Amino acid sequence: MIYADLHIHIGQSLDNKLVKVTASKSLTLPNILEVARDIKGLNMIGIVDAHSEGVRNDFRTLLTSGEIHSLAEGGYAAKGLTIIPGHEIELQIGEGNAHFLAYFPSLGHMEDYVREIRAATKNWQLSTQKGHLQIEQWLEAVRKAEGIWLPAHAFTPHKGIYGNCCRRLADVLPILPRGLEIGLSADRAMAKSISELENVVLFSNSDAHSLTNIAREYNLLEGVESSFQGLDDLLLINSKGSVRNFGLPPKVGKYHRTYCLHCERVALTSPPQLSCPVCGSHHIVTGVLDRVVSIADKTLNDNDPSHYVYQVPLQRLPGIGPKMYQRLLNHFKTEMAVLHEVSEEELIPVAGEKITAWILKARRNDLKFISGGGGVFGKVLDILSFE
Repeated sequence: MIYADLHIHIGQSLDNKLVKVTASKSLTLPNILEVARDIKGLNMIGIVDAHSEGVRNDFRTLLTSGEIHSLAEGGYAAKGLTIIPGHEIELQIGEGNAHFLAYFPSLGHMEDYVREIRAATKNWQLSTQKGHLQIEQWLEAVRKAEGIWLPAHAFTPHKGIYGNCCRRLADVLPILPRGLEIGLSADRAMAKSISELENVVLFSNSDAHSLTNIAREYNLLEGVESSFQGLDDLLLINSKGSVRNFGLPPKVGKYHRTYCLHCERVALTSPPQLSCPVCGSHHIVTGVLDRVVSIADKTLNDNDPSHYVYQVPLQRLPGIGPKMYQRLLNHFKTEMAVLHEVSEEELIPVAGEKITAWILKARRNDLKFISGGGGVFGKVLDILSFE
């Protein structure tokens, strides 16, 4: 079984040049490897800024030092952690712009891909730049470099293909993807309310812009090897049942419900709200839930808990500040262990009864939330004292 977060950004390369301008500077490749493996407990990560000239040099530095080595089946290994090099790009789709992810077996394949579309992007050091080329040209570049691709955070109002560009992928893409990243503020049930996604493998990833946010959403891959080829095989044979998603409850996502920019409040009435229910304004940020309900062609059913597990990161639970967080890691090694494996009897002596209760409520999907919207995350309601 492989815990995988396939959407992690680089803040800056080791030559101190910015890569993701909005990301933390501590988000360097060596720091990511350490945190993802030793603190978060992941087995596979996707570095989506491996196109960057500085980041490719960082890979070479780690290869030369022996900290990582190439895998015969694609990707790189770092003491039990598999790294898949990838690229996030922004493309014009219809009347809007959407983000896409591509992954490659090696730096050599990545460099073949970069050469193919170099003239279409102005700055190959920076993250998630606009590609001035047609989607067909981009897909051909990915294919020629033996890569795989999927739409990124597909339902978000900013740069998500469903949220920003179309009601159906078939209307704007020459071929349907084999995989798709759900994104924060949505879950598997919401995605499955669109029939064209019935045979698409669904992923939940962190889109981390800081070390803390690595693995705030991730996947459990079963029955595949930990390599690029394993990931490709999973998509090729359409192994939907081999992927379990662990993600924030959609209400916690910062674009879950429609937000009125005039009233500065989140809509709480039944979806879809495509205007403000208070003032009637259309000057809004459309919520993911509201968008999905407005374009769905199937009933939105509850999630199968065996395939989508709601999870709140440890540091988002009430009472878990930096000292308690470090105490839990000192005793139980990784976040995965605390969130999924450690028993109540083991937790109580370390965390106390109240924090243990929060962790167990999170495991049971028994938390209450204030919905997020307009770029502000939702929150866990502190209601233990009223029970």
